[in-house]
Amino acid sequence: MTPLLEYADRLHVRPALVLTGAYGSGKTECALALARVFATDGPVTLVDLDFVNPYFRVLDHAAALAKDGITVVAPAPERAPIDAPALPAAAYEALRHPVGRTIADLGGDPAGAIVLAQFTLTDADVWAVVNFSRPTTAEPAQAAALLRAIAAAARVRLTGLVSNTHLGPYTTPEDILAGLAHTRALGEQLALPVTLLCAPPALPLPDEGLPVLRFTPVLARPWER
Repeated sequence: MTPLLEYADRLHVRPALVLTGAYGSGKTECALALARVFATDGPVTLVDLDFVNPYFRVLDHAAALAKDGITVVAPAPERAPIDAPALPAAAYEALRHPVGRTIADLGGDPAGAIVLAQFTLTDADVWAVVNFSRPTTAEPAQAAALLRAIAAAARVRLTGLVSNTHLGPYTTPEDILAGLAHTRALGEQLALPVTLLCAPPALPLPDEGLPVLRFTPVLARPWER
């Protein structure tokens, strides 16, 4: 199903957006869905900065994304797995001077986020995707400590939170709302706004005053390949 952005007028984001978060937060799925939504209005560049986890990579979907008008920028596949990959100049250019919109998928946890420290970002949003169904971020205090470490490693200031708590095909409205409550509590701890709520298609939800990104995950798990 094509991703859908409900209450789009509530989404306030700079042309360059970096998505980060813990492993398993769903940041890559969010990046893919947002890119497809934005591509209906103009050019989109999707920058793959996730060098730590080889299983869920934007680069693997470059051909399909190109059909939607989305340009993928990433290191050459043979260089992506090394410890300190050389980033293509196009990645820096896309983040500093976006044509249309740029979305960057940053590696999970501090080990993956450190690659962003190579950049000097002066006019970009950096949103943390949080999924409170993951054991490493089961409570707001855990998530707060992790996100502070990610921001320090990347040398950036977080500007927003994306609520993406879910249980895959077993997700209920109660799961989404409980996750949102945790995300709002996390926002109070970090002095950050909740900028986006993610949910499966057609799942009934009350109006929480946020833009809602509805999408079906498209990334295959290693055991599904």
